[in-house]
Amino acid sequence: MRFARLAESPNVPTSPSEPVRLDMSSAQKCTRSADLLSNRALVLSVAALTVAGFVLRLLCARGDLWLDEIWSIQNLQSISNVGQIFWGISQDNNHVLNSLWLWFVGPDAAPILIRLEAIVLGSLTIPIAAKFCARSGPAAALGGAALVAGSAIFVHYGSEARGYAGLILMIFIAAEVLENFLEEPANHRSRLVFGAAVAFGALFHLTMLTAAFTLIVATLARIYFRSRSPRGVASAAIDLAIPAALGSLPALGFLVAGVLTTHKIQLGDQVPFTFARLARGLATLYEATLGLPYGLPLWLAAAVAIILTGASLFLIPPERRILPLACLLLPPFAAILVQMPNVHIARFHLIGAVGLVVLFADVMARLWTARQAAFALAIGLGLAIGNGLHIAQLLALGRGDYEQFIARMERAGPATYASNMPAEVGRTVRFYDARLGRRLTQVATSCQTPPDWFILSDDPAGEAARRSFGPPHCAAPFKLDMVMQPAPLSGLRLALYRRAKS
Repeated sequence: MRFARLAESPNVPTSPSEPVRLDMSSAQKCTRSADLLSNRALVLSVAALTVAGFVLRLLCARGDLWLDEIWSIQNLQSISNVGQIFWGISQDNNHVLNSLWLWFVGPDAAPILIRLEAIVLGSLTIPIAAKFCARSGPAAALGGAALVAGSAIFVHYGSEARGYAGLILMIFIAAEVLENFLEEPANHRSRLVFGAAVAFGALFHLTMLTAAFTLIVATLARIYFRSRSPRGVASAAIDLAIPAALGSLPALGFLVAGVLTTHKIQLGDQVPFTFARLARGLATLYEATLGLPYGLPLWLAAAVAIILTGASLFLIPPERRILPLACLLLPPFAAILVQMPNVHIARFHLIGAVGLVVLFADVMARLWTARQAAFALAIGLGLAIGNGLHIAQLLALGRGDYEQFIARMERAGPATYASNMPAEVGRTVRFYDARLGRRLTQVATSCQTPPDWFILSDDPAGEAARRSFGPPHCAAPFKLDMVMQPAPLSGLRLALYRRAKS
């Protein structure tokens, strides 16, 4: 089936003084986008998807808080007023706007209330994604909204008390206003809103700065694609760099203020960069966004990603390939250059998920206009089934059943415990132990007084029915008591070992 090419060739300025016209059909495009969203059936469909996405996030927000959420709450215990959130916490778990919400609701609120900010922001992303994708047609608007509403990665981080839901929302808003900038480059409002989106996004999570850079590069590439004018690209680069730089100042300023105030910066576990870890993080991104099975072998995950992305790029017009390719390729390339740690974690590649939404939405639009509705519906059904299975796993396992895990230790009476991850596990145990009786004491493994319990965290390969823990010359024997497994993407897998009787 042949697909239509782009409608018109871009204009090139006829003289150096003549401004670059990015697109002859800008007015028509603006009108088309507005007309699509004024379509009553489309608006009702997007509204229904938004409600469904909200309900789904609400259901997935049940269950115990996990380490990073607990850490975010406990950060607030060291400050005396709300202003110190901005300059009194020098810790990478301080997602500023999320911390403000946690301060407002308090540490003893129900998990759903603690996660409500993320639920609302994650749900608001659905209509923004529809508006952003609508430029390719109503099928694209519905496809983009449906993927954001029901994709595991968006549901998961849209129901967790962290800054990622706000980050994703601001990335979509920034992408949307850059589309407006392309259509009406003389409109200052787009640049102001872009700067505001960068500012708020960075206050949710600093990876917004990488996302903003990626979106700017993609926009400049599209300008050059349309105009072939280096001068026009340079002018647009200045127009966008200034609001982006100004928008980044609040978050960076608070980061510096925190270091100056506390004389330190505290980071979570930093896993060194390797290409295998980067591949694993990107594979999980594809799996959690497109509903592919989790934990595919890396060679298979790479093959599937290349085939799906290549086929999608083949179907859509050349200019529409630029943004998703930038979102999928530029951040990993930057991670390679700076040897970024923790690249195995999918949530640090969320700009890539936005690229996958754009690809999926445009493919749906092209198939629909090519009268391949059955094929489009089959693809959508496949993604819905895969993501449905992922979300069912999240509903069943949550981010971990830590209270039951610790209650099992409590039932044996006052006891000591140790762990292979003492800081992370100790923080989680203390949080729930404070509610259950305060009868557990964390100790280091030693020859004189081996702990009553040992908690092995995130090491499924090391789990065995019987194991020894402690110094090599006097390790004590332990017997496996239980294993607590969370759903993928967040949570700690914990294996509980009880010291064996001599």
